[in-house]
Amino acid sequence: MTHDEELTQTLFRSMRNRLRDAEDAKDAFMLQADTDKLTGLFNRRGFERRTEHRDWGWFLVADLDNFKPAQDAHPEGHVYGDRILREFADFLIANTRQGELRVSDMLIARTGGDEFTIWCETRAGARRIRGAIREWTSQDGRVRSSAGLGQDQAAADNACYMNKENRRSSANGD
Repeated sequence: MTHDEELTQTLFRSMRNRLRDAEDAKDAFMLQADTDKLTGLFNRRGFERRTEHRDWGWFLVADLDNFKPAQDAHPEGHVYGDRILREFADFLIANTRQGELRVSDMLIARTGGDEFTIWCETRAGARRIRGAIREWTSQDGRVRSSAGLGQDQAAADNACYMNKENRRSSANGD
């Protein structure tokens, strides 16, 4: 092999390595941009990017009941609220990684202040998770969660709202 051929191969190897490094950096940047910093879950953008072309599966929307009043009444305020959000995110992770479900079967995101959305491949798995979410209460007992299930996010959001309203009506004796 001539000196010029060796030099050419070295340059190509170097370029390949730089392209690979640039691609790795881009992937890391995109993951960071798609991740909620507080919980480590996907954010709305990351969730939507990963579910926009799925034409099967089930969506769950979970909302924390009494979150804002509990946060406002707590001496730690937003620090307390952040702790509750992380507690609920950890609960979701633990409850979606069990049983018949595998990591690849679902996506979890914090899509708003105290709203979380999950995409699940199977209805049975989604129903199991919905039941667990509806039973969740924060460690201090101040915050609960409501959940709704649907074949799209709008239906799941409406079902979550109905679950929340039914709980309010039951608590008020209606």
